[in-house]
Amino acid sequence: MIQEVQATASKELPVLRKGDTGGAVKLLQNLLISLGYFDKDLRTGNFLEQTEQAVKNFQSEYNLQVDGIVGAKTWDLLGGVLWD
Repeated sequence: MIQEVQATASKELPVLRKGDTGGAVKLLQNLLISLGYFDKDLRTGNFLEQTEQAVKNFQSEYNLQVDGIVGAKTWDLLGGVLWD
């Protein structure tokens, strides 16, 4: 018997904002690159102004609160848009 396991953004992925660094920021940047919101040459793993602006552009286009912070709703929609 195979059990399907689903990860939820609120439990698995951290809230990200300007100033954060690391693997989760690289994941975010890769998602934004895949969706056309971020230039691959800017992928650093550092959440700087360019990443914040890309997040805000995504949030605006998908009618989310435009704050540049990647919380559960933004993570969920990033994943949903990518896989749809």
